[in-house]
Amino acid sequence: MRALPLSGSKNRRSFLLAGLLGTALAGAFLSPLSAHSAQARTVVDMSGTPVEIKDNPTAIADLWFAHNELLVMLGAADKIKVTAEKPSDRPWLFKIAPVLLKAETGVHPDTVNPEDLLARHIDLVIVPQRGQADALRKLGLPTLHAQYTTVPQMLQSIDMTAEALGTQQAREVAGVYRQKMDALTTLLHSRVAKLPAASRPRVLHIATLNPLQIDGQNTMIDTWIKAAGGENAATVSGNHRPTTFEQIATWNPDIVIVGPTVGELDASSPFRSLPAFQKGKWVRNPQGVFPWDRYGCEELLQLEWAAKLFHPAEFADLDMRQDLRNFYQTFFHYALTDDDISRILAAQPPASTP
Repeated sequence: MRALPLSGSKNRRSFLLAGLLGTALAGAFLSPLSAHSAQARTVVDMSGTPVEIKDNPTAIADLWFAHNELLVMLGAADKIKVTAEKPSDRPWLFKIAPVLLKAETGVHPDTVNPEDLLARHIDLVIVPQRGQADALRKLGLPTLHAQYTTVPQMLQSIDMTAEALGTQQAREVAGVYRQKMDALTTLLHSRVAKLPAASRPRVLHIATLNPLQIDGQNTMIDTWIKAAGGENAATVSGNHRPTTFEQIATWNPDIVIVGPTVGELDASSPFRSLPAFQKGKWVRNPQGVFPWDRYGCEELLQLEWAAKLFHPAEFADLDMRQDLRNFYQTFFHYALTDDDISRILAAQPPASTP
């Protein structure tokens, strides 16, 4: 499906037109919860493990950072009673879903107290690793392993989460998200496939400067780099891989993208000598409810942003600001101001914190 022209513009396109709300999503936010006769159902998690989940869980502990915004998108923000996130780390998340301020925050899988979860009557736990899920299930906590490293796996994890929630709203929103992702990836592929290999920039993604860590192949970062028409300059595999400036200089990337929280370079930093920096190709990644460059549902926005960065002429007709506005309205039910949009694209926090 091709993007539709934005109203009032002859040559700008938007993948997330507000009008979609009146068709594909209208029923989702007015429909009652799905009716189920059983008190529990079986959901298969990302490791292929069948897990018995209480029908329509109402107390969720989401211990994977990237997954919390998926629950918010699927209409379950008020069900999150324990979260790995903190307002100081994710101000946009708590801004658009202030109900999370009532949750227990900053709880991680490696530090969680299972007895506390049991005492809180948590009926669904989300974790990133299979081993963590296995351990918590042995203690009587229904736990889903939710992690993914590719777009198809992400869509599978969203569908799994919608099924665990068991609401019509969650299932329909998951379907709309899949539709938009399929439309965007199809468009990207159709245009990128026509590009000669020589025109695909070699892109390096720096996760942190101190310590110096980059994101290599076989990661979600590698996925969006390639889908947007680039090549990963790093020859190593995995996230947050330690490296040296000398190695990066040897890779000599055409574009360097730094994570949203990476600080500014010192005046004496050797990175300033890189051709990419001197050519103005040292770019900070946007950050909204979650860092776009990592593992949240804003991957849809990241793909478009990266495509426009790598190939501005080929994707000049895509309207990043309008798509960002529509995404937040459609999936988070939050109306962004022009200042909000500028701040998110610049990886800045909201003007006022929740």
